[in-house]
Amino acid sequence: MGGEIAQTIAAADIPVVVKDIEQKFVDAAVEKSREVTKYQLDKLVSKEKLTQEAADARLDEVMGLIKRATDYGDFGDVDIVIEAVPEKMEIKKAVYAELDEATPGHAILASNTSSLSITEMGRETLRPGKVVGFHFFFPASVMPLVEIISGEDTSRETVTTAFNFAQAIKKQCIT
Repeated sequence: MGGEIAQTIAAADIPVVVKDIEQKFVDAAVEKSREVTKYQLDKLVSKEKLTQEAADARLDEVMGLIKRATDYGDFGDVDIVIEAVPEKMEIKKAVYAELDEATPGHAILASNTSSLSITEMGRETLRPGKVVGFHFFFPASVMPLVEIISGEDTSRETVTTAFNFAQAIKKQCIT
């Protein structure tokens, strides 16, 4: 799912960092981003809405916006993080504690969860008001909806920013 989320963001011309615990997982996510982007562009070429040369150039542009990482070194100036780790609360809590330390205080920490408690994740941080659910429907590159979920501590400003970000990546929001 992380590769599709990264692709969706990069396709909206927003730089993105794909981070995972091992390089092979990062590489797989970025390869998924490439496959999805190429598929979308190939459809436009087949419909003669884009030349092959323009499609190749756009593929390079989108992929150039995706940075790979196995640590949090590139997270020092991010504005939003969307985690897509396995749906296990203990993993999510550990990731939120790490993100709280690795990201600037203004950064929104968003979870792609569809069922786990945003409140519980947020309380692993010093900024529970900046933690929000940001659930993509699968496949993220195709489905138009993003579900924004507030925790008990999520601020109205965080929800508004998440809503605006969803629109910037060309998604429709439901709350």
